[in-house]
Amino acid sequence: MYNPFPLLTTGLLEDELAKGKHYFVRQTFVRGWDAQHKATFLIRAYPAEEKEMAEQHIQTLQNDGNAFLYDAAIPDHREKLKIAASQPIGYKIFYAARVGTKWKPPVAYEQKMRNYIGKHHPGWRKIEIGLHEEFGELFLKFSHKDEEDTIPFDRIELY
Repeated sequence: MYNPFPLLTTGLLEDELAKGKHYFVRQTFVRGWDAQHKATFLIRAYPAEEKEMAEQHIQTLQNDGNAFLYDAAIPDHREKLKIAASQPIGYKIFYAARVGTKWKPPVAYEQKMRNYIGKHHPGWRKIEIGLHEEFGELFLKFSHKDEEDTIPFDRIELY
């Protein structure tokens, strides 16, 4: 299963904290899982002024027993984030970095996207494709002139 997100590192965490990221949402991340690990997680950061957004994100994860909202102002939370960034043995922790339209899809997915466009938008030419993350979920956004089509990333894998 394709995963576009980088691993959370100590340097990446420090950079995000320096940029004013204050809240960090942890969630289970199936897309990053492999048999060598006990669990994989995705962490998404929010600046202090987006506390409501972070709380809304955590609310979407009510069925995820691993979901947690870290507040970097709390020393214990900051320490746990540092541990996560160290990639403890048995776990993989990814960071939900913005991808956008500069994303280059893997070759296998290029054909899947062509198949999707051919079936759902056969008249579209010169299409801009963006990969976007919202509350830890991936979406593809296809744009053609003044028309758009946004689908969950999982859906493209059916083509």
